Parts: sequence; C-alpha cells; structure tokens
Amino acid sequence: MAARYEVRVIAVGREDTEPIEVGKEDFRAAIQMLAHQVGASEDPQETARWLLEEALQADLLAEVESGRVVRMTPLDEDSPLSTNAAQLAAGYQLFCKQQYGGGDCLGLLADGPTLDRADRRTLALALAFGSVLQETRQALQQMVSPQAVLTLLVWTAALYFTLWLVPEPVTKGVAALMTVAFIAWLGASTLWKLMDGWARLVHEADRATSFEQLRESGHEFSKLMGDHTARTLLLVVTAALGGGATRFSQNLPKLPGVERAAAQAQTQGGLRLAAASEVETVAAPAESTFTLMIRNPSGRAAATAEARTGATILIRHQGGNRQILIRGQRWHVPADRSIKEVPTKDLVGDQLQAAAERAARNWSPGHLTAAERNAIRNARSEGRHLEANLWERMYRGRWVENQLRREFPRLQWSPKGVDAMDPTTGLRYEILSGTSSNMELHGRRMAEEFFRLITF
Repeated sequence: MAARYEVRVIAVGREDTEPIEVGKEDFRAAIQMLAHQVGASEDPQETARWLLEEALQADLLAEVESGRVVRMTPLDEDSPLSTNAAQLAAGYQLFCKQQYGGGDCLGLLADGPTLDRADRRTLALALAFGSVLQETRQALQQMVSPQAVLTLLVWTAALYFTLWLVPEPVTKGVAALMTVAFIAWLGASTLWKLMDGWARLVHEADRATSFEQLRESGHEFSKLMGDHTARTLLLVVTAALGGGATRFSQNLPKLPGVERAAAQAQTQGGLRLAAASEVETVAAPAESTFTLMIRNPSGRAAATAEARTGATILIRHQGGNRQILIRGQRWHVPADRSIKEVPTKDLVGDQLQAAAERAARNWSPGHLTAAERNAIRNARSEGRHLEANLWERMYRGRWVENQLRREFPRLQWSPKGVDAMDPTTGLRYEILSGTSSNMELHGRRMAEEFFRLITF
C-alpha cells in the first residue's frame, strides 16, 4: 500500500510574505459572485458548526445532543464568564438597532435571552470587522436574505478561529483548506498573529461586564487585522460556504490576488494552491509552526514494495525515514533500516500502549503542579494564550510519561532522545500525544532512530 501522507512544515518567519491587499471594488465583486452559492439558513450557528464539524473536537469544543453539535463549551477552566448578562444583551440589541434596524441581527439570542461564551466572542468579532462588515452587507443587498448570509459569515469565522484554541490545535476538512488559503493570502506570520489575537479577544470577551468592553476587545482585534486582512477573511469564509472541499477548491481561483497567493504558498511551504484539496489537516504542533498533512494516494514503487510486508506507510519523510502501521502498531523506521526489522510480537510495547491510554483518560488540569499552573496563568495574563495552550499540552504529556515511568521501572528511561528502551530486547519507545502533526514532528526530530510510537 502506498504512502498516505507527505508533510509540509511552515515555520513563521522562515519565508516572510506580506498579506495581499484586497480593495473595496474587488472585494464587492468577489463577494457578490461567491455569495450566490450560499444557501439560505434559518439557523446560522448550526450551519457554521455543520460546515466545520469534521474539525470539531467534541470533548473540548462542543456539546452534542442527539448527534448534533448544539453549542460551544468553555475551553479554559480559568476563564470565568462574567455575570452581567442583561447589560450585555441590552447593548447587543442597541447595536442591532443602530446598525441593522433592530432585531436579533446576528442570531445570538436564538438559544436564550443572554449571551453565552460563543455569543460574546462572535459579537466581538462582528464589532472587529466594523466597516468591512458594512461593505459586505452592501454587496449582499440583492440577495433574498442578506442578513442571514452576513450572520453565517461571522459565525463561521468565529468558529474557525475557535478551532485554534485547544491545547493540540488542528484544523481538518474544509477548515484545513481555509487555513491553506489564509497562509497563501495572508502569510503564515500574519495568520499566527491573528490566532494569538483571537485568543486574547476570547480571554477578554469571557470577562467582559459591559458592551463597551466587548467593543474595545473587537477594536483591538480590528487594529491587528486591518481592512485588507478583514476582507480576505470574509472572502475565504464565503468561498468555504459554497459547500464542501471540492467546491471550495474551485472557488479559490475566483478570489482577488490568486496569482500572487499561489506564488506565496509555493514560497512558504512548497504548496500548490491548485492542489489545496489534497491537504487533510493543518496543525500547530510547536510555537510559530504549521504542519500540513497532504494526502498522497498515488502509488510509489518503493512504498508498494515495502507494503508487501503487510505494513501501511503512513508518512514518508523527506529524508527517507517513514512511519508505518503494522499489526496495529505504529513504528518509525529510519531510511537505512528495513521494515522487516519490526518484531512480529512486542508484548512490552503493547503493555505500554494500554497503560498510556489509561493514564491519558485519568489526566485533568488538576494534575498540574503549582509551578506549571502559574506558568500557564502568567502566559495567559500576558496575552500569550496560544503559547499557554502549547505548554498545557506539554505538561499533559510529561504527566502521562511520569505515570509510565513509575509503572515500568525495569525499562531504561532517558531525558533525551527516545524516551525508553527495553534492556532485554533493545526495542525503543517514544511516548507522545497521538495527533498526526505531533507524530510527524517526532519522526522529523529523530529521523535516524528506530522506535515504536506509544500514543495517547
């Protein structure tokens, strides 16, 4: 079986690119053309969640009832929701009256008379879009339900950014293609700044006790975006609302500045914008880094030959090392080693795998040490929210590994390189969270090591 993925790693700052400027007239023409593909929606919140559902992590991001994602849940246990709900709702209704003639203009009160976390964040983003949102509304005037489309755009943009707030941030499906487009049109550096700025906005919106505080949070994010970037965000979201990855890929060439965007994508990570639909996931496994997992369904002679061993080659790294799945086990095999060296049985590894999954189920933020908790809290208080999330992920992995060290004392544990070795067999094991981007990262860092990946 051929290799499933190729990997592209984009480090912020490696190849600096500038956001493409999108003028008012080009924006208006593109919005009008793309918006005709967007179907009317009586429930913009639900439609946005449905569009990005493949990327939602239900245990962290969504509450599910009867198989449907119904609302976003708190992402940060240290982020209490302010209680002045009536004042915020009143401010929102005044905003709707001033800007849109009244009513529940963004659909924030459809699920109740107060503003929950998702509502506040979405409202703050709408305030951040400011005049560009008014440009969008004017461009949509000829549509049957312009306000419904406008609301859907804002909700989808807010939900997309929320996907980056989890400790192991990753976008999948249509959301991954949106990330590729943002990297191409805005540049990886700008996208990272937007993600971090959104994390700050969320932190402030959850604590806001007045509409003016929400407006100020939106104003700060607006300054970070600027009008050209705001237009790009809304254009990419509109292209995504056309329906599915295939339609989204077909819409990208219709966006202003596509030739320059294609060149910037190639410069930053060797990406072909025309083949954006081949990108399956985009993750941020390390600070200021994006890792793209790109499907590679075409056969390769080397991969086909190795697959005769019964192994599926999941990732072929640029250095020739590869990660394989064989007999339900994931192994990293260096370029100069044969897949045939993978043992037929590995009882110790199987025991480690079961113990890692058990330990991960028992993890909670309550297991953080005081120093770790303070480090995360301080980072968030200083506005470094994405960095704080990455630290939390690292601390979680360290805790799981420490549980395994106590449970398997006869293994030789190392603070550097591969985590553990069985002195009886010489087999080595690396303990890590099981996201595709994290596994790719470990394989790239230890390209010359032969080891089994123990994931949780």
